Amino acid sequence: MAYLKDKSNAEELVQDVFMKIWEKREHLDPTQNIKAYLFKIAVNSVYDFIRKKNLEKAFADFSKHNFQPGAESLWHDVIWNEMLSKLDHLVAQMPEQCRNIFILSKEEGLSNQEIAEKLNLSKRTVENQLYRAIRYLKEYLKPDTVFLLLFLYLHS
Repeated sequence: MAYLKDKSNAEELVQDVFMKIWEKREHLDPTQNIKAYLFKIAVNSVYDFIRKKNLEKAFADFSKHNFQPGAESLWHDVIWNEMLSKLDHLVAQMPEQCRNIFILSKEEGLSNQEIAEKLNLSKRTVENQLYRAIRYLKEYLKPDTVFLLLFLYLHS
């Protein structure tokens, strides 16, 4: 509540935190400090929420200043679909292992440790592959500032 300044958003994020814990309950180690784990999930959720709201505001401001009123919804749909298509194309061009790790991380929301266990790789390998994937995408999305903003929103 102190960060979000909105009771309904804070309540929604708390529900999301508990849903994440419930979904990961089988992987939780009862000997570990659950308070610290809960706090970390909550902090990350708040940061993600704030980042998402900031990007939505930036995108809305960009649209408002660059496009006619009334065409905003259509513009959002067109730019969103074009960005997703471009992103899918770029992801498809990545080497197989890099692509699989990127998809498990960014689309399925697995942690680096979970990906490492699932693919029988070291956590460091997963981190390196994610770094390479994001660097590759940023390089190809650089000329398209709107695409880059949306990419960073989706994959931060």
